[in-house]
Amino acid sequence: MKRYVFKLEPVLKLRKLKEENCRTELGQLISHLGKIEKQIEHDKNEIENFFNVQNISLSTGVKGSQIQSFPHLVAAKEKNIQLLARDKTEQEKLIEAKKKELAILRGELKVIENLKDKDYEAYRKAFNKEQDQKIEEQTQNWLQFKDRNN
Repeated sequence: MKRYVFKLEPVLKLRKLKEENCRTELGQLISHLGKIEKQIEHDKNEIENFFNVQNISLSTGVKGSQIQSFPHLVAAKEKNIQLLARDKTEQEKLIEAKKKELAILRGELKVIENLKDKDYEAYRKAFNKEQDQKIEEQTQNWLQFKDRNN
């Protein structure tokens, strides 16, 4: 009997490749979300630092023009945080969409893998049946040979 060949092997390989690409894209999206969250935290810390610097400057003496720049710096950082929060929301939506796509791809891959398992099981049963028939024939031939010689 010839060796086992799954007819849908190219489809299976393609589905595996699609699933792997989707996982990679999902990882990149999650990584980008992490960068956005780090930037938001950094900007919040910068706002705190601006207030600390302003308090220190006021206690040591500073020009009025320098004091006027602090509200602008804080406003710029707050605006940046708002923009990053919007980007974060969009990124989370992309991640959810990619997770749904990945779930669909996993389901499709699982269907093909189950088909392969069933096909291999059928092949294995047919192979075992053929082997059993050959063994049975050889046993019958040996018994006939033995009966003739006795």
